[in-house]
Amino acid sequence: MVSLDFASGYYPYFGKLLDGRYAFDEIELVWRDVHPPDTLFRQVIESAPYDLAEMSLSAYTMLRDRGWDRYVALPIFTLRRFRHSSLYVRTQSEIVSGEQLAGKKVGLPEYHMTAAVWVRGMLQEDFGVDPENVQWFTGGAERPGRVERVPLPPHIAARLHPIGPDETLFNMLLDNRLNAVMCAHTPQLYRQEASPVRCLFRDCRAVEKEYYLRHKIFPIMHTLVLKSGRFGDEREIAGKIHRALSTLKEDFYKKVETMRDSPVFPWIDSYIDEIEGMMGKDPWAHGISNNARVLNKFLDYSWAQGLISNKPELQDLFLDLED
Repeated sequence: MVSLDFASGYYPYFGKLLDGRYAFDEIELVWRDVHPPDTLFRQVIESAPYDLAEMSLSAYTMLRDRGWDRYVALPIFTLRRFRHSSLYVRTQSEIVSGEQLAGKKVGLPEYHMTAAVWVRGMLQEDFGVDPENVQWFTGGAERPGRVERVPLPPHIAARLHPIGPDETLFNMLLDNRLNAVMCAHTPQLYRQEASPVRCLFRDCRAVEKEYYLRHKIFPIMHTLVLKSGRFGDEREIAGKIHRALSTLKEDFYKKVETMRDSPVFPWIDSYIDEIEGMMGKDPWAHGISNNARVLNKFLDYSWAQGLISNKPELQDLFLDLED
């Protein structure tokens, strides 16, 4: 039995693993919840303390581009999220569509973060907004003091406006010093009654659904990474991790089916039917081939935005689980 120290966020499809440990196929995953994600990612980059960990897709691809090899990624993706709903403006703002961000001041927690790569790519591809035609401000969205985890190429860093160490992006938005803020999580301001901020797109669900139907892209945010040199046969261990997490995911999907048959929330059966009709029965599929379209789109964006020097082959980034 091989034991792996595993750190990630809390995801329902981990099932029994959320109790702290899970044994399957001669491996034991000893799991811990590390939150928020940027804390975990900094640990992985700076000290590599875990055998297996969740990691930002953008940070990983940028570091690999520079020769970093402390971890190798598995094509197992812990977080996917549409990002139109990550853009916020003041409630009274006249901005209601992506093309209106051209020439505007927009805040991002970190320029290189995966969500920001997807947002800039989406704005350019679907709304005609070149990233160089936006003034980008970086820093903590709700907590001050955030800085880039991965150093940016000098030509990109020179175009950015880091905010002060005591500032937050949302305070600057409310003070009318920014026109919009991208936030990877739902901000506390938005949850308030009579919130002073709203989503830029007034009907995010409709916009994101249309995006998926047009592009067939469910954006990947985070991947799993395995510590290099820790195990003799990394591909064998990767296969065992894949099978263990696939079994847990299948158990989760069975619970989803139970919810459809015995709905605990109004209309949840119709919602599950709609999602399966659009995305199939496994929107969280593992493997390179199952995710090649999404991964290549992300790499296209990352390369076009100057974050990586070359677009790599997927097999150079991920251990293939399908051989």
